[in-house]
Amino acid sequence: MSARARQIRLLVLSVTTVLLTLLTAKALLPGPPPALPVLDTLGGEFTLPGTRGRDVSLSDYQGRMVLLNFGFTSCPDVCPTVLARMRALLLDLEALDVEAQPLFVTLDPERDSLPTVAAYLANFHPAFVGMSGTAEQIATVAALYEVHYQREELDSELGYSIAHSSHIYLIDGRGRVRAMFGGSHRLSDMVDTARQLAGERT
Repeated sequence: MSARARQIRLLVLSVTTVLLTLLTAKALLPGPPPALPVLDTLGGEFTLPGTRGRDVSLSDYQGRMVLLNFGFTSCPDVCPTVLARMRALLLDLEALDVEAQPLFVTLDPERDSLPTVAAYLANFHPAFVGMSGTAEQIATVAALYEVHYQREELDSELGYSIAHSSHIYLIDGRGRVRAMFGGSHRLSDMVDTARQLAGERT
């Protein structure tokens, strides 16, 4: 084999090696994450009196991402913790130019008037919209999202408390629940999930 033929052969082998290396590296790269599931056993349209001086419906935020939580203003620890996490999530999303509307439904309409709810939510983020209603209205909405809550009598000035589940529901622009965040979810994971939803074309 001539020297020129050997050079051509080495060149071909080198190019082939480079191409195989690039193809292998591309194959090993992680693909896009799968689309978020639709949690179709949860959620649905609802309307309740809101803290902005009018009734609020979930469909008012059609086309926008919604973060929904249920709780009550005299909750000693769970609700402040969850709402602080929602605030942190909102601030991180704002920094990423991702828009989300936070909603809060009280589970204690007996004590939580709309002015009380509005004053409470003002401690967390100005974008919050709160909602109250009759006990029957609240029960209907809570059932849609499988929120479990129960009044518990107390031997204290409060008189009673409410044991309740405390998920944050991530809802897409079509009103569908796409994720639920519990206390064990890291903020970074919540942000990533919300960003992924924001990037979907629904």
